[in-house]
Amino acid sequence: MQAQYFKLTKQVHQSISIRKDTRTAFYDHWHYHSELELVYIIQGEGTRFIGDDISRFGSGDLVLLGVGLPHVWKSDDSYFDHNSRKKVSAIVLHFGQDFLGPGLWELPEMAPIKKLLELSPRGISYHLPEGHPVKRKLRKMIDQQPFDRLTHLLTMLHKLAQVENQTILSGIPFADHYQKHHSKRIDKIYDYILTNFEKEIKLEELALLANMTPASLCRFFRQKTRKSVSEFINEVRVGFACKLLIEGNLSISEICFRCGYNNLSYFNRQFKKIIGLTPGNYQKKKSLFEEEKQA
Repeated sequence: MQAQYFKLTKQVHQSISIRKDTRTAFYDHWHYHSELELVYIIQGEGTRFIGDDISRFGSGDLVLLGVGLPHVWKSDDSYFDHNSRKKVSAIVLHFGQDFLGPGLWELPEMAPIKKLLELSPRGISYHLPEGHPVKRKLRKMIDQQPFDRLTHLLTMLHKLAQVENQTILSGIPFADHYQKHHSKRIDKIYDYILTNFEKEIKLEELALLANMTPASLCRFFRQKTRKSVSEFINEVRVGFACKLLIEGNLSISEICFRCGYNNLSYFNRQFKKIIGLTPGNYQKKKSLFEEEKQA
């Protein structure tokens, strides 16, 4: 899962592209590109990594990603079961920063959209009902002619700029910071942690992987990510714990050990530090939320 640069393929004579993906699981490579991306999850659940944000995703999620912002959607393990019949589905829209030409965003009428685009390098998650106009327009855009797509995209961006129910995902300014300090070493460390977080991870192992001393690795990692190695490992583990708590198949003690912790009180402290709730309260809150959605 190294952070790859993707040069996206566009259709001839078109400045934006849109597609609907339906497959067994989402593409699981940490990557970035020079276009903005609007992702609408129609079906599927898992954990998403956007810049330095780690959180759950599910059906109905809508996220805007700015230029150069590294990201990956990792489907839950159940999607990779040989007997699984689960599918994921998403609408993915890509467009350039100046898809309508340079200077347009300087017009006074475009001020709300300009502000939206300035926030996009941090990633924006929108909490919208399924009948919201933006989601309806995204579904229609798949079969539209190129000119109609342009006008719909402009209208959509204007509507998104007015949405109050949103969450800024990544730290400031992760995309620029990542591009300036990106290296193959940090990719190897990210990849190793995301693959092995369920077991004990020793600093010496990471240092050997990066061909550095443990002390040098700690300084290097903080310079690249603006957080310590242990902070990143805890965020990954707690993100996975959130998934298991929502599923409700395991006790909190079992989840603690499943996420790579060997001390329940330490797990509880880290969970509350990152999420703001104890694991038990988080599980209750999510259960009540799901009941309200179904009511």
